[in-house]
Amino acid sequence: MAEPRSDQARTGRATSQTADRALSLLRILAGAPAEGLRLSDMAAEAGLDRATAHRMLSTLLRHGFAEQDPATRRYVLGIDFFTLAAAASNRFDLTEVTRAALQRLSESTGDTAVFCQRAGADIVCLDIETGGFPIKTLPMDIGSRRPLGCGAAGVAVLAALPAAEAELVLAQNLPRLTAVHGVEAAEVAAALATGQAAGHAVFPEDAQRRMVGVAVALSDRRGRPQWAIGVTSIAERLDPARQAAIAAQLRAEAQAINEAMLRLPDRARHRMRWARGAGFDFDIRNRKAAD
Repeated sequence: MAEPRSDQARTGRATSQTADRALSLLRILAGAPAEGLRLSDMAAEAGLDRATAHRMLSTLLRHGFAEQDPATRRYVLGIDFFTLAAAASNRFDLTEVTRAALQRLSESTGDTAVFCQRAGADIVCLDIETGGFPIKTLPMDIGSRRPLGCGAAGVAVLAALPAAEAELVLAQNLPRLTAVHGVEAAEVAAALATGQAAGHAVFPEDAQRRMVGVAVALSDRRGRPQWAIGVTSIAERLDPARQAAIAAQLRAEAQAINEAMLRLPDRARHRMRWARGAGFDFDIRNRKAAD
């Protein structure tokens, strides 16, 4: 006997809710520090009770998307997550083109160069290169994500979006921006206005305002802002004159990246590593910023 439509609808909603909860925990894990997160912290951030969070995490553990340190009981991303990320990189990988740009920026500035990609209402760190200055700044770990509107890269992409879309994204992200990252709406709005006028974004990278970033957005072939390249340093090293000088470097590198990508045919532009016969060379870096 077929299940009544009302029961089917309830079952569908319950399944969708379960998937939403599991994916929200996966996103939280993606932004976790290297030592991982406690169950209680993840449950609180996801707005779940401990039992529900534990049940969702058990599912992620079974599928290899999460792992638990037996000593600390903290959760981290599992290796199967990186397997999927490597498969995705075959389509979206730009690091072959941007690696040299990040190296040039870090060498010339002495500071940290970052390359990020938009993922819906978030920004994801794809690559980082630290410079020679003794005090290292690391605004994000590779693979971690933050809401658009947080950090210079997030503000740069948000500023490059159409005004109506940027307003909707900012409204969606505001609870996370304020509660998790200590960013206020007025602060983002001011940075967006300045960034749109200047063509680059300048914004704090941490709640304590000890790190400041400068970033510019890059667009895809359809003119949609999808990436950002930036430089982060301690606040004392980024006075207005140096901000402008770094922004000029970033614009030049962004232009070079755009030109390099446009010269590649569609079927080759995201498969350069594989075409060389290099095979699976997904690189996971674990760098820590100096305190």
